[in-house]
Amino acid sequence: MNTSLETETVEVLCELLQTGDEADRCYAARTLGVLRSRSAMPYLIERLRDEDVDVCVDAAEALGKIADESAVPALIDSLQNETSGEISSMVTEALGRIANTDCVDVLLEVLTERPEGLEWDGDWDTWWDIQLEAVKALGAAGAEEAVESLVAFIDDEASQDIENEVLTALVAISGPGLTKVIERQQNTANKTLSRRRATRALAGAKTPEATKVLGRALQDKDPEVRAEAVQALAAKKEERYLSALLLLLRDQSPEVRDAAIRAVTELAGQASLQGDLQETLLMMLNDPSSLVRATLFNILVPVVGENPLSNEYFKIVVASTFENSAETATAACRLLGKNGNAEAITTLLEHIRNEDGHPMVRREAILAMGEFGEISDDIIDALIHAVGDAQQPVRLAALTTLMSLDPQYGNVNIDDDEQTSLPRPLSIVIDAVNGAIRVPGDTQSSDKPVEDEEIQMESEAPQSDAVQNGVVVDFEPNMERQFFETTSGNETLTNPVPEEIAETIKLPETPARIVEEGEVAPAMSTLDAIAIENVEMMLGEDKAEQETPETDETTQEYLDVVEANKAEMKRIRASKRITPDQDVRLLGARVLAAANDDEAIDALITALSDEDDLIRREAAEAIGEIALRNPGNPKLMDSVGTLITQLAVGDLEQKITCARSLSFLGNRSALVPLIDALNDPQPNVRIAAIQSLARLTIFGLDPKDSGHMVVREVPAISVARKLLRCLSDDNIGVRVAATNALSKVLAEVQDQQLTEQSIEKIIASVVEFTGEEARQIGQALRAFDSTISNRTLLTKLRTAEDSIKRSVYIEMIEEILNPDQRRPERVV
Repeated sequence: MNTSLETETVEVLCELLQTGDEADRCYAARTLGVLRSRSAMPYLIERLRDEDVDVCVDAAEALGKIADESAVPALIDSLQNETSGEISSMVTEALGRIANTDCVDVLLEVLTERPEGLEWDGDWDTWWDIQLEAVKALGAAGAEEAVESLVAFIDDEASQDIENEVLTALVAISGPGLTKVIERQQNTANKTLSRRRATRALAGAKTPEATKVLGRALQDKDPEVRAEAVQALAAKKEERYLSALLLLLRDQSPEVRDAAIRAVTELAGQASLQGDLQETLLMMLNDPSSLVRATLFNILVPVVGENPLSNEYFKIVVASTFENSAETATAACRLLGKNGNAEAITTLLEHIRNEDGHPMVRREAILAMGEFGEISDDIIDALIHAVGDAQQPVRLAALTTLMSLDPQYGNVNIDDDEQTSLPRPLSIVIDAVNGAIRVPGDTQSSDKPVEDEEIQMESEAPQSDAVQNGVVVDFEPNMERQFFETTSGNETLTNPVPEEIAETIKLPETPARIVEEGEVAPAMSTLDAIAIENVEMMLGEDKAEQETPETDETTQEYLDVVEANKAEMKRIRASKRITPDQDVRLLGARVLAAANDDEAIDALITALSDEDDLIRREAAEAIGEIALRNPGNPKLMDSVGTLITQLAVGDLEQKITCARSLSFLGNRSALVPLIDALNDPQPNVRIAAIQSLARLTIFGLDPKDSGHMVVREVPAISVARKLLRCLSDDNIGVRVAATNALSKVLAEVQDQQLTEQSIEKIIASVVEFTGEEARQIGQALRAFDSTISNRTLLTKLRTAEDSIKRSVYIEMIEEILNPDQRRPERVV
């Protein structure tokens, strides 16, 4: 940034700080603080006595961010004479940021004595806020003379309960402050809560003495203190205490065990797990607690590849795959896969074939099978059956494993006859996409779609009513969610009514009438019921029909938004109604995204024309992912025509997916269709088209070198001009996307005049609408020439006719010049 221009910016803001209205002064003060402008300090100090409370608060905050000690006297004076609790609280916070020892006396004063004349905020005493900030400031200043006062504050029952903050401050003071915290932690006469809080505070101490105290606290008589010590040592990343923490996995307290499991898992990921530590872990593999074993298995997963399990420990892990605890059995299967002992294959196959087994255990067994890289009739047969399993996690795992095994197919060491009969894994996945693999019991699936189910994971008793009829449809790419297996379907869903209750139930003397069709709404989830009830309440659908009154423009706009949201909710629900057979096809298309074979690409291209819109979408997404890895694959070009067609005529999701995939393919013949998509009525399609245009313009392949037939070449400067027009779009997301895209395309064009024109247009577009995207646009302008952007904004700031427009320009300037490059809170 030009230094003289930055100085000019500060001068303009300082002028506004003196002459602008209250909004101008707030925005200017806030931005001067973000810019850390020391030259603005006299003007900010003056604003500490501003007639507007918000300006005073923002000025104090800015002085705290600048953190220059020369502001301390003015801040102290303000603290001693101010009656506004809001201002005093911010002044105290600013003193804490500066952390000067000169302010200790006044901080102690406001901590122990309520300032005279200090205002209340309704029922809230603003002194409490000031005390809290004073405590933090004393800790930041390292004020040893404040230690006794801070300890007395904790012990004063009349004081507010901010013990955690006071203890943190004492630890920050170190020396005598840390000593007081250790004394409180070790004094068994203190309340458990107080000792636990002291233990937590010691996590922030950096001295060996504090760490030793935490280590001894692992043997404390109070389980709450032990649990807190465990968490504190994990927070300090004290790996040397890992062996001691392992012993706490057997602690009698569930809270301690839970803390130990999380701490051991975290620390073990950082430790080498070699030598004595690994041997300690192995010796605990036969622990009677399944939860302990599950934790140990997960810790050992990353290391058994280099240090495989001995035969003794291997057998223990194999036996653990049959645990009643799903988490333990799952972790054991995962460990067997990483361990690499092929003797585990028989056990894994047993789990895979067990249709009554826990779905997550079977899933992990399938994935573990893929780790061995072996192919046989038994393995392929088990995986084929798993692809058609009733449980989606099992289906996805089987398809994923087949894809991982496909590269090994040519290396299978079997005779020619068996080679002929053994299907290629990739072909099985393609069959799944084509609908050749069906889920048993889904014969009426086309007529009775299955809704998504929300399923939870517990650690024992694998039973749940969350899955109906053995089918789960949870179309999410990440299948790490854990859940329990279904009920058998034959169980009684309701318990008999106890006699003592039945006697009190009186049946009506006359039978109720038969409910007519349509009178009772279909069952729905609680969230859906709440949402629909809210909509009904807003629209008055639950009341008798009344004559519709005329609505004004604002009300009608609101009602239109409600109707649009209802339509979108209906569309989203409909998109999730998929059957198990559909799900097999969708998952198959998804895993084909990992392939590079022409056979897989042909299958996906065929799927682009499938009658099922979800299959078309998944195929388009998969083609894009393949292209992202290998954009030069000529076979992919066979999909361009279909993707372009669907970009024009597909539904919302298909258009977005096609736009994205076309940009990854790198075929510049898609530039014209993407430009046409800028006029799509759906904002999300326009946003996707903008992003794809920028990507294809910059990274598109050369038509001559690639052999692509491009009828009409579109130069980058033409794309930039098209994007410029998008800045007038009435959708904020489109305007922000166009700004970000322009920054990338203009870098390729290298046209100074067009760049300046674009910056001018971008800034004008922000004030043309509501200005709510000012910060987002300011962040995007960092990618342009910041000198041009800032000079343009300064010119407009000087001539802006009202504070609303000036606030928009100031926010953009702040984002461009912000040294932290973080998005600060909007000034209110």
